[in-house]
Amino acid sequence: MSKPIVVIKLGGSALTDKSRIYTPHIPMIHRAASQIAAITKARSVVLVHGAGSFGHIPVRKYGLDKGFKNRRQLKGLAITKSKLLEWESILDKTFLKHGIPLIPFITSDFLVATRGRIASAEIQPIQECLRLGCVPSSGGDIVMDVKDGFSIVSGDQLAAYLAIKLKASRLIFGVDVDGIFDANPKLDRNARLLEKMTPRQALQLVRQATAHTVIDVTGGMAGKIREAVVAARRGIPAYFVNLTRDQRLVRAALGRSVLGSRITAS
Repeated sequence: MSKPIVVIKLGGSALTDKSRIYTPHIPMIHRAASQIAAITKARSVVLVHGAGSFGHIPVRKYGLDKGFKNRRQLKGLAITKSKLLEWESILDKTFLKHGIPLIPFITSDFLVATRGRIASAEIQPIQECLRLGCVPSSGGDIVMDVKDGFSIVSGDQLAAYLAIKLKASRLIFGVDVDGIFDANPKLDRNARLLEKMTPRQALQLVRQATAHTVIDVTGGMAGKIREAVVAARRGIPAYFVNLTRDQRLVRAALGRSVLGSRITAS
């Protein structure tokens, strides 16, 4: 592969309406696809996406986030998996309209977890897909778990894992805010954007949020930061940019100056 590899994680909060079950945000998907089409001219792209309202809501409804407890969960598991496939199909069809040869890889088909962490994965098909010039696409999923029966592997964890295994040049999280802030930018007009952090500083931010619930990195953002740190410690810089703003994803992927946050080893 002559082009540097970039792993891009598109947030489910930006691509779907997470307050309404099974509701894609079609204009935002088109905006993301347009930017990725531009990126593929100079980079090999691995796309990872969040599940948004196609995953989070049914997972809570059927109690799937605690692993296998009883056979009554299996119907809910099948329903949720079906909806995740539907979500992947929506993305595939939209990206194809932008001329992107997006090839879906169902996460539960190529990896196994232990207690919710990726234990092993067969990534050679993804590597071969990249060599052909295609864009492999995968996302957060319910996967088989050797300890818990099944578990949730987030798109954030998957993105960091693939970035490391594929020796990506960078890992980019496309989110619905300008980056990582020291307070909730949607609620606090004085929230300060943190443009550069070391892994240690980033984890300290997460610990503060957990302890005092004032820093806006709880929930989804906290998970993104933790996984970004895993990649950054392996020498892969992680960037957080606003997916809802034109060209920021492109600028981050191509190494240009961009408003956002980054976590680097030094």
